[in-house]
Amino acid sequence: MVEAIFRALHLVPTERQARVVEASITLDYTAVLNALFLGLAAVLVWRFLRADGPEMMRMMDQPQPHQVA
Repeated sequence: MVEAIFRALHLVPTERQARVVEASITLDYTAVLNALFLGLAAVLVWRFLRADGPEMMRMMDQPQPHQVA
């Protein structure tokens, strides 16, 4: 439907100037930062699991008894 509207309004270009460039993996600063933060996330998940994190989360889901002062 959108294509039909664009064709009716003559908004579809007749000449194409786009070039298809083959993508490749490059080692730039974003790739390095992604790798560093992936490693950091793995360390944090490992630490969470080693410190009984899932048990702590289950305990936080249960209501605490009221204490009388």
